[in-house]
Amino acid sequence: MKYWFRRWNVWLLAIFVCVAVVACNSNLSQSGNSQSNSQSVDNISSDCRVIQHDGGETEVCGQPQKVVALSPPLLDILLSLGVQPAGYAEVDLINRQTFDDPSQQIPYLGDRITTQPVNLGDRHNPAIETLLQLKPDLILGEAFYLEANHKLLSNIAPTAAFEISGGTGWKPALQAIAQGLEREQQAQQVISAYNQRLQTTKQQLAPLVSGQTIIVLGWHRISNQSFVFASDFITELLEALGFEVIVGASDRPSISIEATAQIEADHILVMPAGDNSIDNAKQQWQSDPILNSIPAAKAEKLYFMDYQLARIRGPIAAEIFIQQFQDLLDR
Repeated sequence: MKYWFRRWNVWLLAIFVCVAVVACNSNLSQSGNSQSNSQSVDNISSDCRVIQHDGGETEVCGQPQKVVALSPPLLDILLSLGVQPAGYAEVDLINRQTFDDPSQQIPYLGDRITTQPVNLGDRHNPAIETLLQLKPDLILGEAFYLEANHKLLSNIAPTAAFEISGGTGWKPALQAIAQGLEREQQAQQVISAYNQRLQTTKQQLAPLVSGQTIIVLGWHRISNQSFVFASDFITELLEALGFEVIVGASDRPSISIEATAQIEADHILVMPAGDNSIDNAKQQWQSDPILNSIPAAKAEKLYFMDYQLARIRGPIAAEIFIQQFQDLLDR
């Protein structure tokens, strides 16, 4: 009897040890899995960035491969960061599925595009079905265009919306996008290059610009539908170059030829708007005796530049504007 009792105690002890070992191993395993999961979560978190934008906050994880630009300023910023667009939305549509010849189809920026981005239609109303088929990793657009569709676009991909206005309105957007794309160094290089170019040009133009006034006109084919530029990308660039800029009202009321003739400015910059062209605008001015009588025109301080640059409003457009305008003053 004692033998069986002792033997039973041995079996109980063995069972207890086995249970303890299994439980210990289980705890170790759970602890290891918990640590592994924690490390995994940490790794995911470290691979994500939050873009602060005018529409709120957007989390971007990994390295976006397909980035979509839903307006010219966002395309300008992407290209300045060395990122090629997977899709692009414009105002002037082309009857093709892709921009297969960007240098001819996208003014001023197309020669920097090495791919054939998908045509997403009108930036006011981008093609949602095409976006779904494209499956972008990141959607970038302007706040006042995306406000109505932001939630819908965010269900397709992370979406960031920016208010890009004024001569340097692109800088905050550039820095935020660069953070999301892990291209902060490129963004700083873009800003430094812009600041250096601006200061160099300002110094070079100082003898021609100091104390001089200028007005910028958006010039339609029908002249009485033309307007004086309010404070914006172009006027702020001119101010940065040293001009005293005469600005119009923010709602851009139409101005007649007679009213244009009454404006006292040392220089006039005409930017053909709508379906007007530089050649046609020049002809309008040359053939109109009232416009020809304006002192700035008589003094050959009348300049014509493409209105497209006012729409693009990014660092590349700023660089092009500064160079072109310097060439006009130096002629």
